[in-house]
Amino acid sequence: MANKKKAGIVHVGDLLTQATQLIQQMELEVRSLDAATRRELSKKVDQYKKSLASLSADHKKIREKEEREGLFGDRDGNAASAEHRSRMAAATNKMKGTTDKLAAARKEIADTEEVALAIGEELGRNREKIQATHSKVKGVNEMARRGGNIVGRMSARDKRQRMALSIAAGFIIIAILLLIYFGIFKKK
Repeated sequence: MANKKKAGIVHVGDLLTQATQLIQQMELEVRSLDAATRRELSKKVDQYKKSLASLSADHKKIREKEEREGLFGDRDGNAASAEHRSRMAAATNKMKGTTDKLAAARKEIADTEEVALAIGEELGRNREKIQATHSKVKGVNEMARRGGNIVGRMSARDKRQRMALSIAAGFIIIAILLLIYFGIFKKK
């Protein structure tokens, strides 16, 4: 009975490890998706992580309870020696400390990854803004070039019109002078 219980606890531990690995794979897959889908699926992955954390905590409590029962004596009434119990308790405490340090390191890594992802997203948004601004600047430059061409053509047309008016005015003045000249000298 005790062996079945221990085997069950070990099996559940293996399943929790597999679930952790699957959630990590899900996180990697979610990171490769577009921003909108990533946000939506990240929420689901976070829910799965919370559920898994709850199950892991329950498993840890059950495992520790089983270990304590094993330290203080098995169900057949055979009590372990006090020295053996104290060594096991010390080893368990040391293992808990190491596990806590590893958990803190994992949390720090996860936080760093989140910050890196947030920075990556911000850089992506900034790149999009820069590209949009660059496109607008190109558009303004193109409009300025077209405007310069239009002003140049208008200036050339204005010069041609002034030249034509000057020539026409010159012809009119010459015609008036000729009329006056022939009008005065023809009468004589």
